[in-house]
Amino acid sequence: MIRLGYACISMATTNNPNKKTTLVQLNKLTRAEQLKKLRKVLQSNFFNLMDLLEYNVSHQIYLYRLPSEFVPFATHPITSDWDWQKEFEWDFRKAGEFIRKHQIRMTSHPGHYSILNSPNKDVLASTVKDFDYHARVFDAMGLDSNSVLVTHVGGVYDDKQNSLDRFAANAAHLPAHITNRLVVENDDTSFTMSEVLELCERIKLPMVLDIHHHHCVNHGEEIVDYLPRIIQTWGSRTPKMHFSSPRSNEDFRSHADDIIVQDFLAFLELVKEYALDIMLECKNKDEALLKLRKELTKAKKDAHLADL
Repeated sequence: MIRLGYACISMATTNNPNKKTTLVQLNKLTRAEQLKKLRKVLQSNFFNLMDLLEYNVSHQIYLYRLPSEFVPFATHPITSDWDWQKEFEWDFRKAGEFIRKHQIRMTSHPGHYSILNSPNKDVLASTVKDFDYHARVFDAMGLDSNSVLVTHVGGVYDDKQNSLDRFAANAAHLPAHITNRLVVENDDTSFTMSEVLELCERIKLPMVLDIHHHHCVNHGEEIVDYLPRIIQTWGSRTPKMHFSSPRSNEDFRSHADDIIVQDFLAFLELVKEYALDIMLECKNKDEALLKLRKELTKAKKDAHLADL
């Protein structure tokens, strides 16, 4: 079975769990007013999350990426004395119960500024703090290790092998509640599918194959030759992959609004033997997913794609 999902924002509703405030706004308030504002934003995000999850279930969408800003300023000093996990324990528990009941897979993608292989100690410390926050959210919901945190290797820093080694060394020092969820994705500029796979095999973390990124940067490797090894990095967990179409030949790295169905069908032929979750990374989000489903049905691939 193959399941499709989308990232963060539904195009069909304004009730998305990414409401936020700004430091400018918060700095105008007293401390009591700041905490009241932060609580209000997080409560809104919980309300919107539950609405969105119900929408997803009604459309048979069981893979969803939670926005990183779900808990406002979770890693910023302004929330250092705010125990959001304890205050919203009931909300986390109820969200988790709904997610488990409907067998939804929640994932996250910590920010671009979270770079585990950075030689800068401050950047590394911020990265670990960001990973910790994302892991704590899923832990508070009581979700299993299929709810993963996706990260890239990071920068090359003029020496690719040293950068890979530094990632491995830093990953080895992460606490278990992070490494139990951390997975590594090939990127579109620096680290190829084969390089990330070798790293993941070395440090025993799952690999997220991003098909579009592979087409952006590679050494001529064919995906089909690496699939069994990529799948194996997941062990008993369900493998997760990313798929998107390029915006154009001139702007190849950017994501298109929708998925080119012919490209997706070609990829499905490669993975038809596997059970996978595929995150669609396109601008039209859930609308693109629903459109793709219709196009797949029209292409008469119902036997393999009945559960998409």
